[in-house]
Amino acid sequence: MNRKGFTLIELIVTIALLAVISLISFVSVSSAIKKNKTNNCNTLVDNIKGAVNEYVSDNRYDGLDVSAITVRKLVEEHYLSSNIINPFTNEDVTDSLTLTIELNSNYTLKSVTVNGINCNN
Repeated sequence: MNRKGFTLIELIVTIALLAVISLISFVSVSSAIKKNKTNNCNTLVDNIKGAVNEYVSDNRYDGLDVSAITVRKLVEEHYLSSNIINPFTNEDVTDSLTLTIELNSNYTLKSVTVNGINCNN
């Protein structure tokens, strides 16, 4: 028998296999993208905490008022390199983030909490 082309069954099986492979790839890539954004967000929060630590260390003997420390102030005074972009929404959140800062009795940093960004989306 000498035939040319594919039968309908062969074509449907090929398309189904391609669909399954595409679905598996899509799920894997989506998961990797979400994990990358979460890691970027956690790194961003860690960078902010590090900047606060540096700021407190540099200014603790100058009548430091921790309520005046904002993310915008850290950017303006070059403790952070640029405005803060939320990796999940790609929005500038520099002015919407709030910091809760606690100091020890010797004016060293006890804790920093960054509010206004959720890294577990």
